[in-house]
Amino acid sequence: MKVNNLISSILLLVLLVSCKTDTPNPPYVYENEPEFTWGYAQFYGSYYSNYNLKNNVLSVKLFTDGLSINENNELVGVGQYMILEDVFVSSGDSVLRDGTYNISDSGEPFTFFGGVRFEENNQEVPSGAYLYYIEQDVSKSKIVYITEGSFTVHRQGVSGYSIDCEFRTNEKTNIKGSFNAELNIFDESAVQTAPKSVRHQRVKLRY
Repeated sequence: MKVNNLISSILLLVLLVSCKTDTPNPPYVYENEPEFTWGYAQFYGSYYSNYNLKNNVLSVKLFTDGLSINENNELVGVGQYMILEDVFVSSGDSVLRDGTYNISDSGEPFTFFGGVRFEENNQEVPSGAYLYYIEQDVSKSKIVYITEGSFTVHRQGVSGYSIDCEFRTNEKTNIKGSFNAELNIFDESAVQTAPKSVRHQRVKLRY
């Protein structure tokens, strides 16, 4: 009788283990409504003048609370890092004006370039508008490219900005981001023309 009970217990355990193995792992969930708490912008002037785009360009970088910059100017922590490299304003402007900015290749004011992936030395080189997911599990960290959508700017005082983003990515996911804080703008307009491989980067990524 004891032998039969032991056999039954083993069979039950085998069944439980096999059931557990067959159950698929839940999909990894990424933050698609990031709240950006700090950031900065860079003013490049008529950066694309060699491409017959005479309007001025700003680059906007926004970070969530879990990210910071260490003493080596490297980005560390966990969170989301949004880059809008090529935001166009009029030739007389050097700041982001109130209004809605849409993805476009026109180079007209109130537009910005969408995200594009390049290859350089067998490595992914992002350009345009994109979002880094920097996750605790490094294998889950990734870049998604912003291919559709817009963001709306409301200035608050001298350097305060409210920015609301509604984007769609190359993975067909929707991103709704928000920012409500001070946004310092650094003048880097000494760079007058854009090279073929364009990357506006101020902090160094460790990922």
